[in-house]
Amino acid sequence: MKNLIIICLLISFKLFSQDKKVVYLNDSHQEIDKSEFVKGKSSREYLDLYFENDSLVQCLLVRRKPIGKLNKNQLNELKDNLAIKDSIDNKLIVIIYYPGKDNCNGMEEYSTWNIFDKDYLKNLEKISDISHHWIYKDDENLKYYYKRKKGWKKDSKQFVEKMFFKYHYPCFSCVVIDSKGNFIANYGEFGKQTVWEISEELKKIK
Repeated sequence: MKNLIIICLLISFKLFSQDKKVVYLNDSHQEIDKSEFVKGKSSREYLDLYFENDSLVQCLLVRRKPIGKLNKNQLNELKDNLAIKDSIDNKLIVIIYYPGKDNCNGMEEYSTWNIFDKDYLKNLEKISDISHHWIYKDDENLKYYYKRKKGWKKDSKQFVEKMFFKYHYPCFSCVVIDSKGNFIANYGEFGKQTVWEISEELKKIK
């Protein structure tokens, strides 16, 4: 009898899950066709994220490399939050962001990620003067990414998250901001070359 009850509960749960409405959205939260979602998901241009509640599954496409601009107040707030006291004229602000442990960054061994290579900062500084910041939301597993050596800092009141990283993107993300507030981010997995390329791209913006 007990086994029968368990089987009935499992069947009911499966049927309930199948009854959930599934919607497909672009990064402006506009509904799109499933075929458009699948096409975007298979490209390098987008990340696919999923959110589920009791009645709805949302499948969201997000651009991997968003481009935008902070206004003067937002830029000053960011500088205050990161404790940047010197002038940032012609200087780039670089943020490497760790959202917390997930399936992508959850390896429990010391990282060989190339962003920790000795030439990462050396070559970045050849592109521009920089103000570099290692920021985390949750430090679970962060010890494998050289927490003390790199001086990772807690995202105070989730300021950086709210400004640039609205969702939990897998692995790590980064953003580079110029002195005028122009920024380019990269959501999800990336390497040192990505930061170099984004920095070069920002330097070309007049």
